[in-house]
Amino acid sequence: MEHQDQPALGPGEHMDPVCGMTVEEGQGAITLDYKDTTYYFCSRGCQRAFEKDPEKYLREGPSGMS
Repeated sequence: MEHQDQPALGPGEHMDPVCGMTVEEGQGAITLDYKDTTYYFCSRGCQRAFEKDPEKYLREGPSGMS
């Protein structure tokens, strides 16, 4: 799902699907693989929220982005 207000991401940057923050790849990055895609998170809290209901975040996008 595309969001019009989504910021442009640079190489190695990903958007946290829960809160919308930009997260950089690299050692120590918090990730979760879901349906053959790796998602990046700014914190364990966002990762846990995504784990509880990943389809919600994939359908609705990050909080404040809709």
